[in-house]
Amino acid sequence: MTAGAAENERPDAGVLILDASCLLNLYATGRMMEIAAALPWQLAAVDYVMEREALYVRTIGANAEEETVPVDLSSLIEEGLLLVMQMETPGEEASFVELAALLDDGEAMTGAVALNRGHSVAIDGRKARRVLGEKAPGMRLVSTLELMRRWSEPVRIQEVGHALRAMRHGARYCPGQRDPLYAWWRDMLEGLDANDP
Repeated sequence: MTAGAAENERPDAGVLILDASCLLNLYATGRMMEIAAALPWQLAAVDYVMEREALYVRTIGANAEEETVPVDLSSLIEEGLLLVMQMETPGEEASFVELAALLDDGEAMTGAVALNRGHSVAIDGRKARRVLGEKAPGMRLVSTLELMRRWSEPVRIQEVGHALRAMRHGARYCPGQRDPLYAWWRDMLEGLDANDP
């Protein structure tokens, strides 16, 4: 499903465009469909991010060895839980050029589309958050942990811990200690490790 067809299907919080790291982090949980359905935003990603950056996650295979697994977002797209967006206007292209001087291409495209369409962005990188915050002070920036915490509220703690553990392993995600939700993330994993060896 493309952005134009479904942009207003989940109007409660608007559209949230995921950068590659957030997309990979959520996918690595193995519960992205459930997470996407529970969040108040309509999730989206720029085609460049999906085709060139968010390609693989890691998992433990049948032989207890680490394997690289391709990211398959087709079911999320078919269910309307993830929109595919493209840069479409000269304004988006101009914003991309400006942002690309400071950020990687995926972050710059994500930011350019969000900036010109008034959408929110899910992004974890400190530099990218700072640059987007300076270029678009009114843009809502959301982190992976904010998304996980919102999803976790009605979910059992053990399930959340397992999802966070899978994300840590599959996407190599570990928030910085300065992240406002770092203590929550640590406590969820420590609680899981204490109760589920």
